Amino acid sequence: MKKTTTLYRIPTLLLAVGITLFSACKKEYETALTPYTEITSFKIPYNAGKDTIVAAVDGENIYVSWPGSTEWPIPETVAPIINISKNASISPASGTAIALKDGLQYQVKAQDGTIKTYTIKLSNGSLLPSFRDEETQITAIVGQSNFSIPMNNLALDGSDSLYLVNDQNKAYKLMLNKVENGLIIFYVDQQDGSGIPSGDYYAQVMNKFGIPVKSSKKFVSVAADQSLPYVYFNHAKEWQVKRGEIINLPARHLNKTSDIRVVNLNYTEGAFPNSLSLNFVGISDDLKSIKVQIPEDAPIGISSDLNNGISIRVRLDRFITQATPYYNYPIKIVE
Repeated sequence: MKKTTTLYRIPTLLLAVGITLFSACKKEYETALTPYTEITSFKIPYNAGKDTIVAAVDGENIYVSWPGSTEWPIPETVAPIINISKNASISPASGTAIALKDGLQYQVKAQDGTIKTYTIKLSNGSLLPSFRDEETQITAIVGQSNFSIPMNNLALDGSDSLYLVNDQNKAYKLMLNKVENGLIIFYVDQQDGSGIPSGDYYAQVMNKFGIPVKSSKKFVSVAADQSLPYVYFNHAKEWQVKRGEIINLPARHLNKTSDIRVVNLNYTEGAFPNSLSLNFVGISDDLKSIKVQIPEDAPIGISSDLNNGISIRVRLDRFITQATPYYNYPIKIVE
């Protein structure tokens, strides 16, 4: 009986010790605090969230390369989206608006209290527009077309706007014809055709984010008591006209003495520019359009170019060709 009892008590003691050790190990594993302080991703949404810059995180540095295109200059604030180690926290927090600059620091704090500091290394490739020539004086007449100002770093999508600014800092937004090859080409007129007061002006370019760049000199002069007409319209669909038909082309800054000599419909044939001379009939009584007749022998099927599709030749003190601003739909000659 003693032998049996002794054999029974030894496993019971070992079992009790095992349970105690297991419980202690389990408790220690569950309460251990994690020491991890890593930034696993750092992304900056821009362009209203349509695009994202992905930064490179290396050691204690966050390398941000801002795009080198002028349509995306760094805005006043950005809100990086940041992923970090499990159980850690970061300051400033992910999604917090910051003023992005070189040397800005983030701190990641691990669950066990360990802190790691990250520093932003910013490479800024964005450039604002700048004027290439402020010495050449531009003297213009209200309504006159095809003036150009050479610029550096114009937005690739043509979204920059051009203003004339007087000494009182009053700005007049000009109607643009096109932006290409480092030139911003404009009409000396506002979008609504209300003209520009005479005087001397600074030029100012503003990007889509509302950042202005003004010339250091006044180099644009608008003459007094003169204006030039130009054809301006924005019909809502393709305008089909027939041979021999008389049509009204809406125009701005017409007066009873406007001396219009030539009206051309400009089109592209193959890869080459061409033009069709329209018969000038006269100016409408309300001074809001010119009447022209499509020639009886006009080529069927041709369509006016969307840029400079109609041009008129006007005599003031000399002959001046006035182009039509860009519009959405062509004028097409049909049977």
